[in-house]
Amino acid sequence: MPRIETDSIGSRELPDDVLFGINTLRGAENFLISSATIGDDQALVWALAIIKKSAAQANGVLGGLTVKQTNAISAACDEIMGGKHHDQFIINMLEGSGGTSINMNANEVIANRALQIMGYEAGAYEYLKPNDHVNMGQSTNDVVPTAVKLAVLLKVPALTMALTRLGEAFQLKADELAEVLKIGRTCMQGAQPMTMGQEFSGYSAAILRARDKIMDTTEALQVLPLGATAIGTELGARAGYQEAVYRYLGQELPHPVQQSDNLFDAMQNSDGFSRLSAELRVTAEILGKISLDLIMMSSDKQSGIGEIKLPAIQPGSSIMPGKVNPVMPMMVQQLAFAVIGNDTAISLAALNGQLEINHFEPIIASRLFDSIDLLTHGADLFAKKCVNGIEALEDKALQNLLNSSALATVFVPILGYAEVSKIVKEADVNGKRFVDVIVEMGLMSREQIISKLSNAALWGSAKCSKEAISLI
Repeated sequence: MPRIETDSIGSRELPDDVLFGINTLRGAENFLISSATIGDDQALVWALAIIKKSAAQANGVLGGLTVKQTNAISAACDEIMGGKHHDQFIINMLEGSGGTSINMNANEVIANRALQIMGYEAGAYEYLKPNDHVNMGQSTNDVVPTAVKLAVLLKVPALTMALTRLGEAFQLKADELAEVLKIGRTCMQGAQPMTMGQEFSGYSAAILRARDKIMDTTEALQVLPLGATAIGTELGARAGYQEAVYRYLGQELPHPVQQSDNLFDAMQNSDGFSRLSAELRVTAEILGKISLDLIMMSSDKQSGIGEIKLPAIQPGSSIMPGKVNPVMPMMVQQLAFAVIGNDTAISLAALNGQLEINHFEPIIASRLFDSIDLLTHGADLFAKKCVNGIEALEDKALQNLLNSSALATVFVPILGYAEVSKIVKEADVNGKRFVDVIVEMGLMSREQIISKLSNAALWGSAKCSKEAISLI
């Protein structure tokens, strides 16, 4: 049988099998703005539950809650932290109440499940209330940013592990391609000889550096505003609540946390989220740039650069037979576009905080979670479906190198500037390769040219292969 709940606006009927209450119902109806609800993000729901459990335990030892109420709230939170009742968290991630609907969704679900555990029906608020008991000593203004920080702390390790795997995949590929000679390019023009291994080692280093920056920035989110209540004055919390709630919070978390030294700063400013978002944006830029490089280097060898071959994982065209496109790097590029857009939204939300709090933490949370999830899944897919299977087209890479007059600089110390200038001019006038003119003039042998190019690229660590020599 449906139950009736009443608030300051009026009364509403709710199905008897739901755990949320009237505040959640109104918020869900008001904010039908996107397809994502808070229940879709397990980390956020877990964070809300752990905050409510820690608060209940703190208020219990301080005499604010009875033992029965404390135990019931804690048990309800344990169920939620264990993955139950997430379908009851129905508030849209982009709700417009500054987080109040998110906080009340948690308060009502926990209160009603606690009432059931106590032996009462949902809605029997005379025994345990969402606001007075589950939300005791708290405000939306300190709960929601704390929950977002805890959710990020839970999510980021999966991202850093994915970036580690991607960085290591590039390094393994760098080791594999350590002796593959190619032309290095600047401004899309031939520049100097290098190896493919060197190029890929740079990709690895950039990814692992980005990972480290994310880890460093995330550590700052271990400083929390919980206990500040509405604006930082701690009004509404019992004496001793801050110490107690952090003690219980610490028992539940896998990492240390602490209360901010300045709760007014913690309430007013969202720069910690902006800083992490900026590092996520930089990481996306790195992955996007690498993806573009792979797309260019894998352009077909008949009409493009053609120095590497990407794994063929699906047909590329509905009209052009046999065409295979670089779909994984293109996916990563789109991921980068999305993360950069998310960072812009977070930046705008952070700078538009008003006076004592920021009302836009829902959009900050939504975009931050999206960036973390995109990069986590994208990094793993990139490694598994693209990087691990890259093959060097060594003959084409060497031909591109030998066809480039950019090699001239390499031979200046041996042949002299004036002589090299003559060779470049003759090669250009007669439509010959620069290296062919050197051989024809008897200035150097094929073996000597390849050895010199290897030395220039590897500082003497490359071995000259017979296959390479035969291509001259």
